[in-house]
Amino acid sequence: MALDDILKPLQQRRNRLSELRSQLKNQQDKRQELERAVNNYEIYDPVSEQKKLVTLVAKAAELSREIDNVERSKATLDKQLSALRSEQINPVIFWKFFTAEQKDLRAEVDRLQHKILALDQGIETDKASLSKTNSNAGFAKKRLAEHKKFNLESTVKLLSGFPESIERTKADLVALSAELKAIETRMQPHMQKHESLKSEVSTLNADIASAQNFDRNLGNAANSYEKAMIHQKCEVKFGIGSPKQVIKDRLSQIRRLEKNDIAKLERRIHEELKKSVRTVDHLLIDGNNVCYEGESFIELRGLTALLSALAGRYTITVVFDASIRSLLKASTQDIKRRLGASVMTHIAPTKTGADEYLLKLAGQGRGTFIISNDRYAEYHEYDAVKAGRLFRFLIADGKLMANDLDITVNI
Repeated sequence: MALDDILKPLQQRRNRLSELRSQLKNQQDKRQELERAVNNYEIYDPVSEQKKLVTLVAKAAELSREIDNVERSKATLDKQLSALRSEQINPVIFWKFFTAEQKDLRAEVDRLQHKILALDQGIETDKASLSKTNSNAGFAKKRLAEHKKFNLESTVKLLSGFPESIERTKADLVALSAELKAIETRMQPHMQKHESLKSEVSTLNADIASAQNFDRNLGNAANSYEKAMIHQKCEVKFGIGSPKQVIKDRLSQIRRLEKNDIAKLERRIHEELKKSVRTVDHLLIDGNNVCYEGESFIELRGLTALLSALAGRYTITVVFDASIRSLLKASTQDIKRRLGASVMTHIAPTKTGADEYLLKLAGQGRGTFIISNDRYAEYHEYDAVKAGRLFRFLIADGKLMANDLDITVNI
C-alpha cells in the first residue's frame, strides 16, 4: 500500500478541518448579513422614502423638459450659424474679406459659436444630473420593493438559530483540531523516520548514478592508465575501486531498505494511524479470557487492572461464561460487586459460552469493540468479526498489555 493511501485518514481529517473553517466563516458572514438586513429594515422609513422618490421623479421630468428646450434652442442657433457661414467670404478674396459687412458677419458667427458652446455644456451638465437622478430614483424604487417584500419575522427566526449552529461548528472545529494535533504528534516520529529512510534511498540511488558514470568511463578508456585513474577516483569516492561492486552493494542496500525497513515502518504507520483515527465508544470484554495468563487462572486480577486503566474513558460491558461462578466460587452478585457499579456485567446462561453473546451485543455499532484473544472464526458472519472490531491483549510477566488501546498495567 502506497504511503499516500496509508495516510488517507489523516488527509481526510485535514480536509474536514478546512471545511469546518469555511463553514464557520460562512455562518458568521451569513449572520452578519442577516443582522444588517434586520437593522436596515428597522431604521428604514418607507413613507419618507416614498416622498423622496416622488421628488426625484419630478426632478427627472423637469430636467428632461429643460434638456428638450435647450436642445431646441441649440438647433435654432445651429441653423442661424449655418446660414451666416454661407454668407462668409473666403480670405483669398481679400478685397471683400475685410469689408465692414464681413467683419460684422464674422463677429456674429463668433458670438453664436460661444452661445452654442455654452448650451452644449449646459446640456451635458443637465444630462449628467438627469442620469444621477434616475439612478437615485431607481435605487429608491428597489429599496421600497425590497422593504415591502422583506419578511422580518422569518428572518429574525432564522437569525436566532445562528448562535447555536456557530457554537456547534466551533466546538467541532476545536475537537477536530485537538484530535488532528494528537494524531500528527503521535505520527511525527514515524514520519520523520520514514523521510530519513527515503532520503537514504535517494543517496544510494545518487551513488549508483555516479558509479554507473565511472563504469561508462571505464568502457570508453583509451588505455590501462586511464582505467587505473578511474578506478582510483572510484575508490576515493566510495572506498571501493570497482564501480560494478558499488552498484551491486547499493542495490542490495536499497532492496533491504525498501523491502524490510521502509515496508515494516509503513505497516507500523498504518497500524498506528488506524489506532489514532479509530473511534471507540463502547468496549465489550470477554471476561473469562482476561482471567487467564497462559493456562493459569489468575482470577479477576487482570480484569480489575484493565477496568481501572479504562475507567472514565469508555462505556464498559463485561460478559462471562457461565463457568466463571464455579471458577471464582462466587455468586453473580459477588462478581458484579467486585467489578463495580460503573461496569455492566453479564454472565451467560448455564452451559453456554460468552462468545456469541458478545458478538450480538457488539451489533453493527462502529464504535463498539470486543477485547478478546478469541478469533471467532466460526462466527465469521457477525459484523464485529467482518469489520475487525476486535482488540487483542497479552498477559505476561505480571503485566496486561493491550496495544490497540495503548494500555500496559501491572496485575
